[in-house]
Amino acid sequence: MVPSVTDLGELLKDVPPGAWVAISQDQQRVVAYAAEMRDALSKTKELGEECPIIFRAPQSSAAFVL
Repeated sequence: MVPSVTDLGELLKDVPPGAWVAISQDQQRVVAYAAEMRDALSKTKELGEECPIIFRAPQSSAAFVL
């Protein structure tokens, strides 16, 4: 079975390079981002997002898939 691939390029277009990003479980929206992971997680809790997907945004504008 081939794993599914999601292109997050459009979703991350306004996120600063290297920021910690929390996206919704359905991968349809950026919930929060911050320079520090703990700050991004704190923002997601404030917004009521239960189980975000969190990762560090790439430093370059190269394609990024999840």
